[in-house]
Amino acid sequence: MTGLPSLLWKRISSRIAHLDARSAAASVDGVLARHGWLLVLLMAVVYYAQYYRSGLNLSGEGGTAAVIALRLLDGQRPIADTFLGYNVMWFYPVVWLFQVVGPSYVALRIYFFVICTCSGLLAFFTMRRATGRGFLSVGVAALIVLIPGMIFRNYMPFLGLLNMYLFLQAYVFRHKAPAFRLVWMAAAGAGLGLTYLIRVDLGLFFTIIMLGLALLGPCVFPGRLGQRIGVSALGTAMSLLVAVGLQLPVYFDARARGFDQQFIGQYLSWFHLVRTGLFAATTGSPEPSAGASAPAAAPEETAAASLPAAKQDAPERPIDRSSLQRPPVSDAWTLPVFYDRAFAAIIHLPLLLAPLFVGGFSIALLVALIRRREEAMADCLTVLVALGCSLTLFPQYYFFRPDTPHLSEFMAPFLVALALAGWCALRHCRRLGAAGIAVAWMVVILAVIDAGLYAYHSFPKESAGTIAAKSKRRYEFVAENGVHVWLKKKELAEMQGVYDLLRTRTKPGEYVVCYPYAPTINFFANRPSYEYNLYIDNATAGADFHRETLAELAKYAPAAVVIDNRQINKNDASQFSQWAADTYEYIRSHYHLGGTFGRQEVYLRDGSAAAQ
Repeated sequence: MTGLPSLLWKRISSRIAHLDARSAAASVDGVLARHGWLLVLLMAVVYYAQYYRSGLNLSGEGGTAAVIALRLLDGQRPIADTFLGYNVMWFYPVVWLFQVVGPSYVALRIYFFVICTCSGLLAFFTMRRATGRGFLSVGVAALIVLIPGMIFRNYMPFLGLLNMYLFLQAYVFRHKAPAFRLVWMAAAGAGLGLTYLIRVDLGLFFTIIMLGLALLGPCVFPGRLGQRIGVSALGTAMSLLVAVGLQLPVYFDARARGFDQQFIGQYLSWFHLVRTGLFAATTGSPEPSAGASAPAAAPEETAAASLPAAKQDAPERPIDRSSLQRPPVSDAWTLPVFYDRAFAAIIHLPLLLAPLFVGGFSIALLVALIRRREEAMADCLTVLVALGCSLTLFPQYYFFRPDTPHLSEFMAPFLVALALAGWCALRHCRRLGAAGIAVAWMVVILAVIDAGLYAYHSFPKESAGTIAAKSKRRYEFVAENGVHVWLKKKELAEMQGVYDLLRTRTKPGEYVVCYPYAPTINFFANRPSYEYNLYIDNATAGADFHRETLAELAKYAPAAVVIDNRQINKNDASQFSQWAADTYEYIRSHYHLGGTFGRQEVYLRDGSAAAQ
């Protein structure tokens, strides 16, 4: 009996002695693969809690969402009575939130940070399902949590990651039975339908990807060829029906409230643009700036039919249409400061990497199909789906608004695509010998360079949605509609000045109009704007802007006009005092300057009385 315990102890000691770093790391990786989503969730909660009340951007899209939500709560009809720019589900959740908690800027920020958290979790689950690697999955998800994209526009990366995950589950990942795949296809249809209700253009792009997967999916499905084709055809038809079905309740509500033509019109407008070539829009009006509420050009055209008939194009004086310009590629090596060179690099790198990776993995997929290597087929198709889903967000930043905020929306799903490309290359290229290993490491190095430069440049910028928003903000600002935030000392003086002046020199219900764009002022002062579209700049203004604006000033008699003379498109021509010089001079001569607070010039109507 004494020999048995001794023998057991020797065997246990021997096993412990043979545990090496690799096996220990593997066991930790397995734990992270199983439970890493909890770590991502905890990280997001702790991280966002540090700065969820930091900052108040007067020209942020949060102001637009909040003001439009208030309008919808007051009974205005979407698109018909107030310009949305996006589809109704961009704003309806905010309306429902305000119905529950009341108008609250802080609640609005929390809502969008919840969306950021969901994006991080989607990234984790996608990486885990595709690779099974815990460290890799947590690492990619953590990077997306740390740089979630411009706050108040977090629908964009969320939709890219949501459709990516659902398409992979529906068409690429293996399932125990065809019935499970059909369930995921229905879920993909629901995700697609939700996408249409938030952004019609993205819905169109994702529909194209789904139709492509309907053809490619059977290549990686198990079973007989006829069964695979049948499952793909049935599941795709069901997905599209689910997507259309989600539009019906909104359509019936729109018809009951009298904006069904406008609701359908936005779909028809985007269909027309895609049919005639969407990228022709790159030479026209750009997407409005960070904080603007119109995506590119199409929704502007959709809304044009709803504008008053008086809006005619009779130019008063030519307007310089200079929009935000992309930095030239040469900036990546000629600028004196490396941080600035990094920005030029990350703007242009996806244009190099995307075709390279799409072409390379398409060839690899074809080779795997010919040789019937099922794992390689599935992995290559996984990378292509991830690239395709992320590239749906490419036009809006590269062609319309090449800045850090819009780039950050694209990069969230693109980071997943880069990670999958590197993992797939390392996994399959090494069987090709030295040449294959060289190709694999080239893919990894390019992916790491793009992700590394992006993190280096974007993490210190609050416009990418990061904790940089917390820096030096230690002074509390409290205003109407649940505005309870922390600001820098200078910001506090400016915000408080605008708020106090508007609250004391205008009455509840009196109009305050802000040019070119500062909807947050209307929200925190609780004063309405009569503008159908809250955003205007030199690139989107109608040729008859001056006459139209004077007619509106005469009709609505706003109690105050706020002018922000910033270079909204980072050039002199985009200053309001430059492109709208006639309007600016009229306001200065017919209203008196109540005060200047930072960039904000607040003009009051003569006879404006103290609020009662």
